[in-house]
Amino acid sequence: MIIERFAILAGLALAVAAGWWLLRLWRAWKLRGLRDNAPLASFAPLGRPAIVSFSTPSCAECRTRQSPALARLAGALGDAVTIRTLSALEHPELVDRIGILTVPATVVLDRRGVVRHLNLGYASDQKLREQVTTVG
Repeated sequence: MIIERFAILAGLALAVAAGWWLLRLWRAWKLRGLRDNAPLASFAPLGRPAIVSFSTPSCAECRTRQSPALARLAGALGDAVTIRTLSALEHPELVDRIGILTVPATVVLDRRGVVRHLNLGYASDQKLREQVTTVG
């Protein structure tokens, strides 16, 4: 009985770890495919790093966590970074092309408009600042 439960728990842990690893692998593959083009360049001026945030009107976490984090980041970095928010519902082709699976989602672009980081779910202002700094 105990051995069976342990085997089940070990199998579940393995399945979760494999799923997490596959998601990271898929996200890296999507980012690699976006390196040769700049699908969001029309939403952010070239010449400085940018963050494009995707949300929906019904996303509570977008309003309560992601928007305030973006506002703090904008206050801290000022004109050093461009921050835009797009509706995922109004831009389904971009959502699909970039590989956004959930909202909130943030995309960090380098100075040339190339996608460098994709954050699925909430990303803190500190995390976004670190990502902008690495591409800036």
